[in-house]
Amino acid sequence: MIFDKNTIPKLGIGCHKIYGGFEKKRSYKIISAALDKNINYFDTAPRYGDSEKLLGQILKGNHPVIISSKVGLSALNLSLFKKNKDFLKREFKLIMKNNFKFAENYLNAKLQQRFDSNLLIFERDFQSEIPEVVLREEEIRASLYKSLKNLQRNYLDIFFLHEPEQYINIEEIENIFIKLQNEGLIRLYGLGLHRYLTKADNFSDSFITLSMFKKEMLFEEDYISQHSIVHGLMGDISIKLPKKVKPVKLNKS
Repeated sequence: MIFDKNTIPKLGIGCHKIYGGFEKKRSYKIISAALDKNINYFDTAPRYGDSEKLLGQILKGNHPVIISSKVGLSALNLSLFKKNKDFLKREFKLIMKNNFKFAENYLNAKLQQRFDSNLLIFERDFQSEIPEVVLREEEIRASLYKSLKNLQRNYLDIFFLHEPEQYINIEEIENIFIKLQNEGLIRLYGLGLHRYLTKADNFSDSFITLSMFKKEMLFEEDYISQHSIVHGLMGDISIKLPKKVKPVKLNKS
């Protein structure tokens, strides 16, 4: 079977919140529930803490799933104490939401505010002066090898460049991705952005674009890029999709 852009499922799981510690049992349930519902695309990253390791432990390379990970941002290594503290905090909020309507309304409003605030931060950072960084082949390979080890796999289905705007050697990075593709270590490659592409961008058409946390994309009839994936909504619980608008356009001929 040929694996190309059209092979990517229309629905997947973003694993930013797949945690260990006290959260490990719930993380297992989330992944298991996805598999039971025939959801077989999982997106992770070194930046997502121990998400890669947990996916590897749960899937053990035995499931015919599609996995994407990333390179470009440093790994997030939270202490066990921090992870367990955050878990208890979330558990308390969940108990309050399930038992008290005023708590549910208050916490939902706070969640919406945090989502809107994060979007503003992303947009501000994009409009501000972006640092110029060079990403070398040895760094890319080291990140990929570690991801493969964590995931207990021999290759990645999709390898994304996290926050590509900061890199001034995009053409070189693309050539490295092509080399990794030819070596069988990755199948497809792309760009992980906090936005969708515009006419001002000049990235190669060979990149898949993963647009993270941009709710506006759910309502776009046309994308500038030829192939776009919409990542999670960061808790934006108020979105109601129009019946005639498809949440994701995976391909555009």
